[in-house]
Amino acid sequence: MLPLALLPASIAVAVDGVVLDGGAVTLLLRATSATAACPLCGQPSRHVHSHYARTIHDLPLQGRPTTLRLTARKFFCRNPHCPRRLFCERLPDLVPRYAHSTARLMDAHRSIGFALGGEGGSRLASKLAMPTSPDTLLRRIKQAATAGAPTPRVLGVDDWAMRKGQTYGTILVDLERGQVIDLLPGRDAPALRQWLSEHPGVQVVSRDRAGAYAQAASEAAPQATQVADRWHLLKNVREMLDRFFERHRGKIHAASAALAQPLGPAEQTTSQPTRIEPKQEEGKQEEPVPTRAERDSASSEAPPREQAQQTKVQQRLARYREARERHGQGQSIRRIAQEMGLSRKAVRRYLRQDHCPDWRPGQPRRTQLDRHREWIDGQLLAGRDNAAQLHQELTERGYVGCYDAVRRFVTRRLAALGKERQRANAATCKHPPAPAARDLAFAVMRRPEQRKPEEQARVDILRGINEEFREVLTLAEELAAMLRKQSAPSLQQWLVKAEACASPDMNGFAQGIRQDEAAVAAAMSEPWSNGPVEGQVNRLKTIKRQMYGRAGFQLLRARVLDAA
Repeated sequence: MLPLALLPASIAVAVDGVVLDGGAVTLLLRATSATAACPLCGQPSRHVHSHYARTIHDLPLQGRPTTLRLTARKFFCRNPHCPRRLFCERLPDLVPRYAHSTARLMDAHRSIGFALGGEGGSRLASKLAMPTSPDTLLRRIKQAATAGAPTPRVLGVDDWAMRKGQTYGTILVDLERGQVIDLLPGRDAPALRQWLSEHPGVQVVSRDRAGAYAQAASEAAPQATQVADRWHLLKNVREMLDRFFERHRGKIHAASAALAQPLGPAEQTTSQPTRIEPKQEEGKQEEPVPTRAERDSASSEAPPREQAQQTKVQQRLARYREARERHGQGQSIRRIAQEMGLSRKAVRRYLRQDHCPDWRPGQPRRTQLDRHREWIDGQLLAGRDNAAQLHQELTERGYVGCYDAVRRFVTRRLAALGKERQRANAATCKHPPAPAARDLAFAVMRRPEQRKPEEQARVDILRGINEEFREVLTLAEELAAMLRKQSAPSLQQWLVKAEACASPDMNGFAQGIRQDEAAVAAAMSEPWSNGPVEGQVNRLKTIKRQMYGRAGFQLLRARVLDAA
């Protein structure tokens, strides 16, 4: 009676026996219903034609794989108007048509597939005594019927990459419920326009500043209020400042001594010690060490690596001059890029800046060893400059990097401490290099109350370079405060001042805002943003990477909608 009680109550079957074969369980079942309905005409029949056996896999019993050996019947259809003469009786509550697994086992496999995908789900299913293949799990996911979500009142739209740089899609999120409601192939206007036409009733559309989404929302949902995402707007302001600082790099470099980050007390005591001179034998006069400028002048004596670097610098300078000359002659950016074999982005960079861009400004990058710098400097001042020993001791202090990184860092610190010939970097330049344009842009965009003292000092120095710098920084700070809802001036007034600004970078940015003025104004008054949409994109990426990026659009859509 126990095996019979575990089966659905609506099924008319009898248990003829239970077979234990090793670690597996087989239940011998027999259909006992008096009649069966024809699947075509629906007329019941009690005239049995023959019997046949079906082998069906079921949920495990006491941790053992379970198989049902069901004896079913074939019936005559006595309806003279029905084209079918014989039919097999069906038990839809137990097993679907033509299936080899019970409905409840298929539901369990589908749930595992939604959670873990194919390979991982197959491994877990085997551990749970209901083994199946990864392909079967993926097929269960694709066969799942997705429940239609109600049309949202507030819709969030953003794009995501199926294969970055090649294939993209569009994700739609109900911002009030915080759930994904659909994934669309492509990130162009037609796909979103069709979806909005099929789902009328959207009142608010939150989006980034992509023109395709704005066009689709205007055409298919003209009644909806479009809201530009505030984070993307702040990012656009920072990118505009980045371009502005790159174009005026020469003026910023002139103020590099004041813009360079001041050293702290600990750094001042360790970075400028008395130079340790090497011992000199009696009767011999020390030969002066040539500077890097003297070595560069004698190119025949320079190392091959430095010669190659100098050659690249000269080639880059020649390309920079040629591009500006061609543009002065009236050639378009497209033609310059085609004839010189450059990208249009590189040509624009050449034309935007008043000097040849330097991809190696000589500024040290941040490393994991920066937090150990004071300890390393103390060891070097004590004469312990063996990189292998320092790497071993740093590993004991929690450092997880490699030996080569320690060796390079020790070499730079030795040069900074004057224990050997210094290199031409930030520690030895007469005028320290100015901070990168990106760092300056981030300092300007940070909230004034959150800026560090050195960042505030940099902003004040930039503001005092000239009137153009002061005006651009003031306008950028005003717009950032408006987007953060810290101040409430009119966007129209800000646009008038920005369009009258002397900076072409600020003028171009203001023109872009003017084209999307209604959505930007709504971003300053509406509470909606694309933050929840970005979170759902991160979840989508996690699911995609679980499947090693090989999931097709249909499978990925099913898993994302189920995860929502």
